[in-house]
Amino acid sequence: MAAEGGLLVLLVEDTLDTLEAFTHFLQSAGFRVETATNGRQAVEMARALRPDVIVMDLALPEVDGWEATHQIKSDPLTRHTPVVAFTGHAFQQSKESARQAGCDAFLVKPLDPAVLVSEIHRVVEVRRQTRALAGTGSRYDLFLYVSPGSAPSLAARRIVEQLLSEFDPSAVRLEIREVSPLLSKVEADRIGFTPTLLLSRDGETPERITGDLADATNVEQRLRDAGLPPRRRKD
Repeated sequence: MAAEGGLLVLLVEDTLDTLEAFTHFLQSAGFRVETATNGRQAVEMARALRPDVIVMDLALPEVDGWEATHQIKSDPLTRHTPVVAFTGHAFQQSKESARQAGCDAFLVKPLDPAVLVSEIHRVVEVRRQTRALAGTGSRYDLFLYVSPGSAPSLAARRIVEQLLSEFDPSAVRLEIREVSPLLSKVEADRIGFTPTLLLSRDGETPERITGDLADATNVEQRLRDAGLPPRRRKD
């Protein structure tokens, strides 16, 4: 079983035996593990789960690992997520293509499990150090899931949008997502119902804002308790 509170790894591999073996190993090493079997799934799950690190096979169906990494690194919500790429090709061209796509590390099959664990910790630590050196403070992403035409959803949207004026716009970002059949299963399972408000700090896994979203006082208090920085008032 995965260790409670361990780093969340998104493992992307289309060979099921390899996927199962490395899932078991990473869980035994203390990581939480989610899996995807193609590049399209990887992009969707990276956005929905906001993992600490992605371990990405490059030879994938539907969308290959190079393109999936490029999409992940081009998305403001996931661009800072470290990606450890691996492939059966040790060619310099493959390594350079992976670097250009945005991969933070490059490993060659067959993977040495100990080396993989070491690389995961290394790229996560580099990310933490980079963020600390930037000195920009925490970043907060709010995700409000609504149903089109729903009165509770409309009320929650109005309240959240009004409350945003109370917080620092340089540190707090709101994204409103309409629930539809096109929503990925990962996101649909996460929200369960609408309206739903999730909060992510510094790209970490989003957490649900609890309580009545139609109660402005409740929502404001929950956001302040979560540490959202207030807007700086001009003298």
